[in-house]
Amino acid sequence: MTRLLFALFATPFLLLAENTLPSDEHFRVHPVADGFVDAMEIAVTSDGNVFVIERTGAVKLVETKSGKVKTIATLEVALRKKEHARECGLLGITLDPKFSQNNWIYLYYSLKKESKHRLARFTFSGDKLVDEKSILEIPHDRENGTCHEGGSLTFGPNGNLFLSTGDNTCPFKSNGSAPIDEGEDRKCYDAQRSAGNSNDLRGKILRIKPTPDGSYTIPVGNLFPVGTSKTRPEIYVMGCRNPYRISVDQKNSFLYWGMVGPDAGKSDQRGPRGYDEINQARKPGNFGWPYFSADNKPYTDYDFVAKKLGQRFDPAKPINDAPRNTGLRELPPAQPAFWFYPRASACAGPVYYHADYAGFPNALPAEFDSSLIVYDWTSTWMRVIKLDKNGDIVANQPWLSKFRFVHPGDMEMGPEGEIYLLEYGSAWYDGNDGALKRITYSKTPQAIEVPANDPRMVGLPKKHPGSRLIADTTCLACHTTTQKSIGPTYREVAKKYRNDPKATKMLAEKILKGGVGVWSEQPMPPHPQHNIEETLQMVEAILQFPAK
Repeated sequence: MTRLLFALFATPFLLLAENTLPSDEHFRVHPVADGFVDAMEIAVTSDGNVFVIERTGAVKLVETKSGKVKTIATLEVALRKKEHARECGLLGITLDPKFSQNNWIYLYYSLKKESKHRLARFTFSGDKLVDEKSILEIPHDRENGTCHEGGSLTFGPNGNLFLSTGDNTCPFKSNGSAPIDEGEDRKCYDAQRSAGNSNDLRGKILRIKPTPDGSYTIPVGNLFPVGTSKTRPEIYVMGCRNPYRISVDQKNSFLYWGMVGPDAGKSDQRGPRGYDEINQARKPGNFGWPYFSADNKPYTDYDFVAKKLGQRFDPAKPINDAPRNTGLRELPPAQPAFWFYPRASACAGPVYYHADYAGFPNALPAEFDSSLIVYDWTSTWMRVIKLDKNGDIVANQPWLSKFRFVHPGDMEMGPEGEIYLLEYGSAWYDGNDGALKRITYSKTPQAIEVPANDPRMVGLPKKHPGSRLIADTTCLACHTTTQKSIGPTYREVAKKYRNDPKATKMLAEKILKGGVGVWSEQPMPPHPQHNIEETLQMVEAILQFPAK
């Protein structure tokens, strides 16, 4: 595990020699409600109740004191199985800044009968959502394995609504590198048409000002002024792959987001290895995708038919000359990531100010003041990034590493300085073990009770060293023992390969190098943080899974 963490965090940022946060024993993780299906995002009310949305279309209200859960709406949304909408569904939720007065809730979801995402406003009345007003619709593609839909919603301090959108591109045919295939019939494999296109709302973070009549205006200071040819004025940030979770500092309006990165296990002539990013935008900008990653590491232009390399892209003067580009040819200069690390699934949580919660004994302590809390959906870690008065990084420290989380997918502050955390659940599709938890602080330390059994590990040999390696790496992001997720179950793998004498070495090498095409077109990313001895142990543990 030490080697894994070093690999994850051996990137240019300041690490303190000694962790200055209170030990994990000072924090409590309280279960609030569970049983959510593909739990996506939350919105916390001023009285501490929580709205939870599920990808499958349900909007639920959790009364946090009792744990009672009510379904207040079920939207008709496009889903993977019927509409071939791989990552579509009900994606985002946030409350109007004046929710206590107007009861307005904003949702972002995928229309079932049209290839569009819709941003809509609803009114919460009588434990139901009524009076839908469509604010904005964004066309997108649903073919050839397209994914990356973003969908996170949040308000800034000036009443501006931020919405993240993904590049809506298939990443599975570019060898983990930049999907910039300009072939005539390769539309869905080219993120230049979306994230790199100044005239398209995909692969962006939008900033708009909702109006009472259900429309919106454009705030002053977005990336492209209103009326600029070949641009959309809603764009605040462009050049995003999949900005899965965003947040806004309510003191200074700085925007933060986690950018889920590509799958390349190592750098080559086409470009850098895959990195995830935590980004900060103090002002509007272009954050590079699909031409740059991390600290503006450039990709190389590539002819997918002739398999020939072109020139490396220039972050100071990025050019989008792709045939499907309907926007500007000369793009704004690329901005480097605020912080980056080898690929997983980065998410940005809230920025905490201790003075906002004075008098609440279980609020996060003063050591968290002026800190951005970040987390990773895949690796499930959390970190606290201390910021100075300019928003620069002072320290980046691990937090709650002694606790176990099942794919943390959203995080918001509660009204008393506590954190509400939404766990997506163990399976990528149709899992029913999503959970809402509350994290509080106590001056008095207490022993941490970690559940004895992780449901994703049931059936693997408990004392086998390979099982421990599986638990400590990213395998459980895509696999469980018996429940179908992104990849095959370990039971299926064991059944297929148990009696094959060549399988152990072959599978161990595949874990190291990555692979695709055996079970589906979904690639398995490489795991270079391990060595062959470790991956052999992992395979041995998997192949010991019982047949029944």
